[in-house]
Amino acid sequence: MSGEYFLLLVTVIVAAQVGMGLHLIRTKRNPWAGRRLLGMPVRGSDLSLAQIRRMGFFFLIFAPLFWLLIAAMTFGLLGPVDGIEPIRDLPWRTA
Repeated sequence: MSGEYFLLLVTVIVAAQVGMGLHLIRTKRNPWAGRRLLGMPVRGSDLSLAQIRRMGFFFLIFAPLFWLLIAAMTFGLLGPVDGIEPIRDLPWRTA
């Protein structure tokens, strides 16, 4: 897989995770409370509001750190990775 496409895919995932973190931090109630899936209560429906906000805070902290790790991998800073071609030539570099 090309490093550019892999980094793009991870960027979309991290952006969604940051959005979810913001949503969880700003929530006023448990979004899973009272929900059922296939007749069983959804996991997390018994979490307190403080626990849900803490989860959102962790999403906001660790998602960008994960993106930095993946960016270092795709640019080849951590050595070769099987299955991913490192990004060598950047489009905005002319020489």
